Amino acid sequence: MEETVYEERKTPGGFLVKVRLSKMTYVVFTDHGPEVPKGAKNNSIVAIVPKVGFFGEDFDISHFHLGELSFVNVKAGKMVIPYQHGFSNEIKTIYLGTGSQSDALPVVIYHYRNKEELMRAWESGEQVQFLVVDEEIPRSDMVTFKIRYPSLNILVIKKRINTSAESQQVSQKGGAEEKDKGIVDYDKVRATDVAKNQNLNMYSENPVFLARIHLRSMELDKVRQLILDFHLSSQDVTFIRTFLDVMIRNENQKPELETFKDKLIAMNEAFRLAVLILEFKVVEFESELDKKFSPEISNMIYALLAKEQETASEIEKEIVLWEWKLRTRAMMYGG
Repeated sequence: MEETVYEERKTPGGFLVKVRLSKMTYVVFTDHGPEVPKGAKNNSIVAIVPKVGFFGEDFDISHFHLGELSFVNVKAGKMVIPYQHGFSNEIKTIYLGTGSQSDALPVVIYHYRNKEELMRAWESGEQVQFLVVDEEIPRSDMVTFKIRYPSLNILVIKKRINTSAESQQVSQKGGAEEKDKGIVDYDKVRATDVAKNQNLNMYSENPVFLARIHLRSMELDKVRQLILDFHLSSQDVTFIRTFLDVMIRNENQKPELETFKDKLIAMNEAFRLAVLILEFKVVEFESELDKKFSPEISNMIYALLAKEQETASEIEKEIVLWEWKLRTRAMMYGG
């Protein structure tokens, strides 16, 4: 008999989200028990993990683990899915209605660069419910998609930036419909649930995305702060390290990256050590302690250890973290 595998995530708002990986469904637990999402069919507590595909070369969604389970922030009952489009650094979002009170929910993101990729994926069983497309995609292609995949919801986005007045107008006219459906089909409206982000705090459930944005502008202090401001998993930290590795290699020989190379290397090393702490690999981390850290790395590691010690639920773990913190503190001052 095959064992049922679940992934659980405790959200900052105190909700527990339990995902059944084999069926890609989830249940949200509150203090009062399992939640029945608003509008759920037959009052079911089980919801389907939405699958969202981005279609076209111009989308940049490399901040997601494509094809894997991700968690995103939820605002006013809507999933907030960030992306970038074209050659702009502007952060945009799409919103998917959930009917849930949870402040974070699961989603799976895919990227299809052309029709052939989309069709191959669909035929192999990778069937998304929502497809985000560029307004320059021929309408004939969209009609073809709808005929071939009738269950597909297509969200058309425009390349030009909406003004705040336009965004307000869309919100006032379409608010009720957007709240219920979460997306707008291309048959009904062409400019939809897309808005320019003016506050990065909106992405507080996606620190990996924030790391990428901060690294682009070389705001290394903000990247360093992420590990203290968020409950990052070791997978999150490892993914951030992939950005750092690319910048350190600097294959295009960008002068600004060469200037920051030493700082990037130090941060990458600190994040490598952070993974050992987050996974509580005692033997491996104590071996690193024996080698000693530089003062710069020690400062970051000390702050993380202090944070982990404060939130430790087992006394044995708290004692180990306290000892690690003392040894790291000594390195901060050259000891």
